[in-house]
Amino acid sequence: MHKRMMLSIAMLVVGAAMLAAASVASPGAAQKGSSPLGSKARKGGILKFTLYAGIENIDPQRTYYVPEWQYEWLTARSLLNFAHATGARGYRLVNDGAKSYTVSKNGKTYTFNIRRGMKLSNGASITARNYEHMLLRVLHENVGSPLASFLTDPAAVEIVGATAYNSGNATTVPGIKVVSPYKLRVSLVRPNVLLPTLLALPPTGAIATNVPFSPVTSVSASNPLPAGGRYYVQEYVPDRSIKIRKNRFYKPLGAPPTPGIVDGFDYDIGVQQDQALLLIKNGQSDWAADGLSPSAWGPLFAQYGTKGRARAFPSSVSDYVTMNNSKGLFANQTVRKAVAWGIGRNALVNVRGARAGFAQCSLLTPAIPGYKRCRSYPLNPNLSKARTLARGHTGDHINYWYTSTIIGTQIQQLATSQLNAIGFNNIDHRPFSSGLFTALGRRGNDYDFAIVGWQQDFPDPYDYLNKLLSGNTIQDVQNNNTAYFNNPTANRLLNKAATLKGQKRLTTYGNLDNRIMSTWAPIAGIDNRNDRNFFSARIDVKSIVQSRIYLIDLGKLALK
Repeated sequence: MHKRMMLSIAMLVVGAAMLAAASVASPGAAQKGSSPLGSKARKGGILKFTLYAGIENIDPQRTYYVPEWQYEWLTARSLLNFAHATGARGYRLVNDGAKSYTVSKNGKTYTFNIRRGMKLSNGASITARNYEHMLLRVLHENVGSPLASFLTDPAAVEIVGATAYNSGNATTVPGIKVVSPYKLRVSLVRPNVLLPTLLALPPTGAIATNVPFSPVTSVSASNPLPAGGRYYVQEYVPDRSIKIRKNRFYKPLGAPPTPGIVDGFDYDIGVQQDQALLLIKNGQSDWAADGLSPSAWGPLFAQYGTKGRARAFPSSVSDYVTMNNSKGLFANQTVRKAVAWGIGRNALVNVRGARAGFAQCSLLTPAIPGYKRCRSYPLNPNLSKARTLARGHTGDHINYWYTSTIIGTQIQQLATSQLNAIGFNNIDHRPFSSGLFTALGRRGNDYDFAIVGWQQDFPDPYDYLNKLLSGNTIQDVQNNNTAYFNNPTANRLLNKAATLKGQKRLTTYGNLDNRIMSTWAPIAGIDNRNDRNFFSARIDVKSIVQSRIYLIDLGKLALK
């Protein structure tokens, strides 16, 4: 069936345009891939990128940081994939490693027909066993994949036997079965249309069957990390460098081709953001993958505008204060509300520099279906209200964790002054050069306060509210619910919302976002951030393509 027709039918069935667009792929259909520059595109060359904070994980099943996913969208050969298209078309799912799939009449069993002839970057054939091994790694407690909570969620996608396996109480997962060398069956406890979407995310790419059930922490040139996508990780030296090269065995084989114009990407880790700017201006680097310092953007936009080497794109990134609800000062709901009333959202946006985004007090953003503007808290501090709520607790201790980039440090300094203005003066700070979200996600840690950002995994409010605020998702490591918010009433409301469809689903989530913030304040929304980028003069500006899913689509970047 033609994909456009399939999408239209799915919209009628599911009733939510964005959710349907992200959740349905046409069995067997493919779209033609094309270079953004047409036939005149210069192919080849190595792009040079910088990272200040580094990455948190090289393990493909553990990755969850935006710079990691940006290259892993190209290294992963998942069963399905998002279209490399602009605008809302980028939310469409297309078949990739799966030539087609079927769904049982009861909606609980998905059977994937694996494309024959695919190979990993080491030349080994990709079969159903590679996808089975990937899913078992995702669910294994020793690996600690953040995707595990998506596949063991009793309110949404729960693979049969996955919860017991993930908790160490079983050695097999009955819901994952290799039917034949090129056929994989996944069975759910209850029907849920999100499974295809989850199987399109980067951690679900085919992997070698000998990858151990323990975290991969480094990759050497003599022992690279095999991948089935257009590219693979050739080498990773922690806190120093990443080398990504083309998979010479990659063939679309009827799937929409993953774009890949250059031969590879070299990441230089530990480069200060001001130094990165100089390197880009001098052509010694091409792009700062984790951004530049706040002061850089005003002059860059003034000099280059927004349609050439400097760009500012809207995004789904939501920045927010996460407070540890499980212990200490912020176990107190009233004190959390003091923070929500007392932080200066406009000031925290402005400190990021020109075209940074806009302030808001919600968790959802306008890019996510169901968004409803939050009016519970002001965009500028109401210190009188905040001090009243904080009374009796201003001497309590706060462990403030933050990423020590230039912008991370400036935000920490501003937020600390805002906490001081409320009356909180007993604050200790712990900087992280990288790995902040991973550290926050380890249950039992001693953090109290941090400011973090969340980029959509897929365009549905479930990915924000349930994943960040449901107590049912809390595990030992790799928690997305870094607030450790576990309120029975909120859990029940979130679980119910996850079962709804159509406009009722979206309206319920928008209202629930505001209700959770105003009633329990487990976190405090700050802003919806723009995605700002600056490229070297070596980059052909026609090749700079922004995607709803991929942000800057690295596979389409080309040299002049």
